[in-house]
Amino acid sequence: MPCIKCFDQDGIQEPIFSYLEIGDSNIHEATCARGHTTLVALTQHKHEVLFEIGAMALADGYPREAIATIAAALERFYELCVRVICASRKIPEEQLDAAWHLVDAASERQFGSFIFSMLLWSNECPSVIDNQKPTLPNTSKNKTKAWKEFRNAVIHKGLLPPEHVAIEYCELVYAHINQLTEKLTSEHGEEWLAQAQRQATEAQQKNSEKELVLYAVPTTLFLARGTNAPGSFREALKQLGGYREIYTR
Repeated sequence: MPCIKCFDQDGIQEPIFSYLEIGDSNIHEATCARGHTTLVALTQHKHEVLFEIGAMALADGYPREAIATIAAALERFYELCVRVICASRKIPEEQLDAAWHLVDAASERQFGSFIFSMLLWSNECPSVIDNQKPTLPNTSKNKTKAWKEFRNAVIHKGLLPPEHVAIEYCELVYAHINQLTEKLTSEHGEEWLAQAQRQATEAQQKNSEKELVLYAVPTTLFLARGTNAPGSFREALKQLGGYREIYTR
C-alpha cells in the first residue's frame, strides 16, 4: 500500500509503498522504506483476499495451492451471501453469529445454509458449480471427475493438477462469484458494504487507543465490480501481473 505518512508528514509526492503481511486478525503493521510505521485495517471481504492469494499462487506456478486457496475463497463467499441475506431481513447480528457457530466447523452444513438462504431470498434454487466437469484433452466426460471430486482430490489426496485445469477451475469460480455478487449487490448493496466494513469496525473498536488507517486492497474480485472489469479470469490474471510489476518496483 502507498505510505500515507510519507504524504501527510513529509509531504513527499512520490508514492513509497509499504508491504503488508496479510493475517487473520485484520490488523496489519506496515513499515515503508523511510521508516514510517502504520497500523492498517482492511475494508475487504475475506473471500476477495483469499481469491487474490490463490491467483498469485497460480501466477507464480503453483496450481495446487491456487485451487486449495480459491476453494476456501468460495466457501467464505458463500458465508458472506448468507450474512448479506440475513442482514437484509434485519436479523440481529448476534443471532446470526450464534446460528453460524453451529455450522462453523462443517463446510457441507455451511453450503446447505447458503443454498436455502438463496432459495428463501430469490424463490429459486441457486446454480452451483460442484457437479460441472472440466474439459480435459483426450478424456471423455464420463471418465472425468466433477469439480467437487477434483477439488477434494487436490486438497485431501494431494492430487497435482496441470496448470490448464487449475485455470479452468479458477475461471469457473471467478464467473460464479461475480454473477452472484452482481445479483446480490443490485438489491442489497448497503448490506454488502456493511459486511465489508464489519471487520475493520471491530478492529477499530478493539484498538480504540491506536490510530488505524482503513484501506481497501485493489484485488481481482474488487476490480471485477468496476466499469473496466476483466471479462474473464485469464484477463484478470494478466491484469494482476501488471499490478505486481508496479508494486515490486
